Amino acid sequence: MFTRNDDIRNQIWESVSGLEEDQLNRKPSPEQWSIMQVLRHLNLMEHVIGQQARLALEKEQTVSVDKKPYELTLDRSRSVEAPPHLQPPAAPEALADVRSDLDESHQALNNFASDHDPDLLRSKSFPHPVFGEMDLTQWIDFASYHEERTWDRFRALSISLAYKRLHIPEQYI
Repeated sequence: MFTRNDDIRNQIWESVSGLEEDQLNRKPSPEQWSIMQVLRHLNLMEHVIGQQARLALEKEQTVSVDKKPYELTLDRSRSVEAPPHLQPPAAPEALADVRSDLDESHQALNNFASDHDPDLLRSKSFPHPVFGEMDLTQWIDFASYHEERTWDRFRALSISLAYKRLHIPEQYI
């Protein structure tokens, strides 16, 4: 169940390898997050999904929810502002710290997925702010789509940073 999540995470680490910490913490513009902030956002997101999934399992009520179109997450023409509890801090962070936290949250979500029967996970849910009620298997799968969207953003940010290092004007990027 977690293979897609692992594959996307590996692609993210490959995308940021070779970048210096100051590059990872550099915001492309004042209103955009740095790559490091995006990594922290992924950590916060995985942590909240795991936390909410554990709470959902404690509820006696079982549900049956329709499959939600969370694949639309990949459509970068649609933008949703992250709620405050999923927004990263403004201060620069060390890659080692963020990577450690991300590895921990990723492993915790992986353990959660593998420790529970898929039928049980399909019978419990919690709401997504855009897609509505999603069962826990959908949430686990959604995490990979959310990360894939982020991976696409990393590639764009990495290209932008590379061009800026070469002093190529913004209109040519």
